[in-house]
This record gives sequence, C-alpha cells and structure tokens, in this order.
Amino acid sequence: MFLPSVNRATLSYFRSVEAVKRERIRASEQKTWIIHPYCRFRNYWLIAMLLITLVNMVVIPLSVSFFAEDVYYSPAWIAFTVVNDFLFVTDLCLNFRIGLASKDSEVIILDPKKIKNQYLKTWFFLDLLAVAPVDYCLLIAMEFGAIGASRQGLAGIRMTRLIKLIRLFSLLRLLRISKLLQYVRQWEEVNGWNVGGIATFFKFMNMIAIIILLCHWNACIQFMVVVAMDFPKHSWVILEGLVNKPMSYLYSKSMFRALCQMMTLNYGSKEIPKELTELCVVVISIMVGSVIYTMIFGRIFALVSNSRMGELMYDTKCNEIKEFMRQSRLPTSLRNKIMGHLENRYWGKWFDEKDILKDLSEPLRQETVRFNCSSLNMSFFKDAEPLFITGLLELLEFEVYEKGDLIIRKGALGDCMYFIERGTVEVRAPAFSQTLTDGAYFGAVTLAEPQAHYNTQHAVRHPAKD
Repeated sequence: MFLPSVNRATLSYFRSVEAVKRERIRASEQKTWIIHPYCRFRNYWLIAMLLITLVNMVVIPLSVSFFAEDVYYSPAWIAFTVVNDFLFVTDLCLNFRIGLASKDSEVIILDPKKIKNQYLKTWFFLDLLAVAPVDYCLLIAMEFGAIGASRQGLAGIRMTRLIKLIRLFSLLRLLRISKLLQYVRQWEEVNGWNVGGIATFFKFMNMIAIIILLCHWNACIQFMVVVAMDFPKHSWVILEGLVNKPMSYLYSKSMFRALCQMMTLNYGSKEIPKELTELCVVVISIMVGSVIYTMIFGRIFALVSNSRMGELMYDTKCNEIKEFMRQSRLPTSLRNKIMGHLENRYWGKWFDEKDILKDLSEPLRQETVRFNCSSLNMSFFKDAEPLFITGLLELLEFEVYEKGDLIIRKGALGDCMYFIERGTVEVRAPAFSQTLTDGAYFGAVTLAEPQAHYNTQHAVRHPAKD
C-alpha cells in the first residue's frame, strides 16, 4: 500500500518498468516510515480528502449564512465539524511523511528532514491556519467563563455579536481551498493525467468547478452580510420580504442576486444598496464576475485555438498564397487551380510530413511509411530484399495532381517512377491508349514514348529525385 507499483503514472515518471522496480526496492529499504507519492495509499487518501474538502467548501458557507443557531450548535453539526477537523489535522501530519517528486530529476525525495523543510517552506502555515479551530476555542472559553456569557442588557448584546463573530471565524476553514487545489494537482500527477489532451480537459473542468464554487460563496455572502448587520430596514432581504422564509428559498434568491451581479444584469434588483457594506459586496461581486468572464473566454479561446491548430496554419498559409497571387496578378483560372490543389493536398489542415516523420524513431518511421504506402503496388520489387523495400518507401514523396494535369511528356527526362495511390491516369500515344488506376505504377521504368494525363483528382507517391 505504501510502495510504488507499475502503472501509467509511475511509467510516465520513471520511464521504464525496471526503474519502477528499483524505486520500489529503494523505498522499502528506508529506515524510517515514508509514504511514497506514487503508492496506492496516497491515491486513495487523495480521493477521500478531495471529496471531503469539496463538501467543506460547499457546506461551511451555507452553515455560517443560513443555519439557525440550534442547528449550528447542535451535537450532530459539531461532530461533523470535529471529524472534518481531525481528518485535516491528520493530513497535515501525514504531509511530513509523504515523499516529494523532484522537478529537477527523476529521484523521489524520501529523506524525512528534506520533506519537513520543504513542507515548512511552502504550505504548512496556510494549512495550519485552515485547521485551527478558533471558533470552538471561543465557545469553550465562553462555556468555562473566560468570556462573559450573560444574555442580559449590554453584555447580552456583546455576547450576541460574539456568537456571530465565532460563526465568522469558522470561515477560516475555507482556506482549505488551497488544499483542494493541491489535492487536484497531486491526484492528476499520481494518476498520470497531467499531460496530453486529458490534462487540458481536467484544467477546463477545474476552472468550471471553481467558478461554480465562487458563485456559491457569493450567494452565501449576499445573505451573510445582511445577517451580520441584524437585517437593516434598507437591506435587500427586508425589501423583498424574505425574513423567516425557508432556507431553500433564501438560498435561491441569494444565488439569483449573486448571478445577476456577477453577470452585470440589473434584472430583479430594486435599487442601489444604501448600506455601505452591502454596496461593497455588490462592487466586489461585479468585479469577480468580470474576472470570471475573462477566464472563461480566455480558456475557451485557448481550447479552440489548440484544437484547430492545423486549420489555423492552413488558413494562414492560404492567406499568404493569396497575397502572392494578388501581387503577381495571376489570372483567376490559375488562382482557382492553385487553391483547389491546396484543398485536395491538405484537406483544410496544414502539416509538414517530412518534419513529422523526422521526429519519430526509426522503427516508428518505417512502420508509418509502410502503412501509408500499403495501397501501392510494389510487385515490381517482389524479389528485392525487405530492407531495400523499406529504404525505398522512405524515399517516396507524396504528390497531388489535378484533373487534366500533364505528368510526363514524350522526350522528357525520365528520372522518376510514380505509384498511383488514388485516382486514374490516362496514357496516350498515337497508336496506344491505356488507363491506369489505384495501385498501378508508371514513369522512368515503364514509359518510353507515351504521354500520361490525369483523368481525375488523385495522389501518387514517387521516389525523390535526389
């Protein structure tokens, strides 16, 4: 449970099965107990804490804003909070025993002293503040008389305000959102989901989840501010007659008000807030909504741009060619032929086949070339060695010719041989005529006198002239 196993994430990090096995042996030989960052226990713990943190992010603002005092201070709710705090304290302690994946090398840091120093420099104090039970410390102090608890006269007013302050202190637990972000990032790393297209998908989903969470917090704050000010007569809750309404109805109205502000819509708003605190909340809400708008549009634009990279490159190249044809004052018929050639050659997406094949390893390049040329008729070389055939295929170049294009004329220098991948070729001579189709070949080896014309749009591959 505490040692790394062979899976997608470990193979992505260590690059080989043997390296994972060596890391497993190294982790098992540690003198002190250390949780390996790529072990199964870490994965299960991350999932559990991710769900618990998400529940906290939703429930805590609801409790502070909408729960009645008998619910908020009930044994069930206190037990729920204590269990949550215990789990987060446990997580804080475990962070001193979880190995660290080094960004500079493939070596996992398993030294307890280095782990402790790194954690103290980064997330420790924020995590400590997020688990500090300040609200319950104040309640205990009130219970044992360290803080006056009289409910009569001026002391009673102060105690009521103190109780509200205690409830506000529980919002410190919302600092656990930093833990939520940590858990998501670590869970993606542990499962190997931090690269490729799935990483883009998770980034987008994380952004959507954070936006929904911010809308939820805003809705809770809208009502919480009014409650903290003891429902002033000019507040939106009083103006809309929402006092003593069910919690679900209050939350719905608060969410509606929050979304209207974040989307800068005036729908449903009766007037500008008269209370300074309420006005500040509205201003902050509008600013947060503007930032969210920017984030959404920016992320969507990036996703669309990345998904259409080939199309954008094709459009850029077409615009460049159009500008060249305009400057050269080419006739319309020739321009149409050039653009039609590009469309048939690239199908609306630009790429460089040579550069792509150059980046592949030798076996992958050979396998790719063999697959691309599998429809060609290579019977002409049936007695040749396989290595010769593979070498020949790597020299082939992809060409596209349009209907009516003249490929070979009588008397031309025969330095190329053509293999038809798709389409038809018409061979014409005074006393000879033949139509070649998919898989046929012609050129320097097979033609002497005739001329070859294309009847239809098609593609051929021929050996490079060099």
